[in-house]
Amino acid sequence: MPWRDWQHDIERQYNPRAWATDVEAQHALRGRLSKEARERLKGEFDVAYGDTPRQKMDIYHAGNGTAPIVVYLHGGYWRVGEKEKQAILAEPLVQAGFPVVMLGTDLCPAVSLDTIVEQVIRGVVWTAKNAKRVGGDGRRIYLYGHSAGAHLAAMGLAEDWTKHGLPADLICGSTMVSGIYDVEPVLHISVNELIKLTPDRVNALSPQFHLPRKPVPLVLAAGAEEAPGWVAQTQEYAAACRGVGCPADVIVVPHEGHFSTIPMQADPAHPINVAMLRQLRALG
Repeated sequence: MPWRDWQHDIERQYNPRAWATDVEAQHALRGRLSKEARERLKGEFDVAYGDTPRQKMDIYHAGNGTAPIVVYLHGGYWRVGEKEKQAILAEPLVQAGFPVVMLGTDLCPAVSLDTIVEQVIRGVVWTAKNAKRVGGDGRRIYLYGHSAGAHLAAMGLAEDWTKHGLPADLICGSTMVSGIYDVEPVLHISVNELIKLTPDRVNALSPQFHLPRKPVPLVLAAGAEEAPGWVAQTQEYAAACRGVGCPADVIVVPHEGHFSTIPMQADPAHPINVAMLRQLRALG
């Protein structure tokens, strides 16, 4: 269903902060849990991959060096968010033997969304070319993102990695939670005061119109308590990805909203973790 069906309520449908009622409580919980997880996990923090202060990553080591590397991209509508506050999501993956890279980028309005996408590509390239340091297989990168981070993961699925001297099939799969895949609604809501998206960049920056280059396995998830317009973006993108041959598991998690999903994923038995780990284990 196209986003225009919700034009009458567009701010609440496409601005999760306007829909949710528990934003600050969930952010505080995620921050506390991630601080505790970061102290437990073995890793390298604030590793630079670019030349600005936010172009840094946290690397959580795991396994024997042969597993796919999971690159996580945080949410925040490209204008807020910190990699440090996502560590709770790395822990179940590390426990299962998969190394995780938590990628930071610059944010809008200091840079454009185009620049953020470029920085994500740069971070993935760095990860692949430094796989020995990360502790995984640099020929197999698994992209994982929440909200705006899911959008960035989807942009990575559409990237031509041969332009960067890497295998065409570098991306071996992806889990995308509560993503936005057609960015046109951003033009019409308050967050664009900082994002500064312009109409001429909508198509190029919408994964809905730039689908995965390779038919890789996907997990596409959302919370049942999210705005229906937002959930519809996941369903539309999943259908489009299946149309180009991607096996796509779609999960709408009962009783969870846009912000509550992250703290709940501390549990390895969470349905998103179960589906993602099933895919990762099948990849070897």
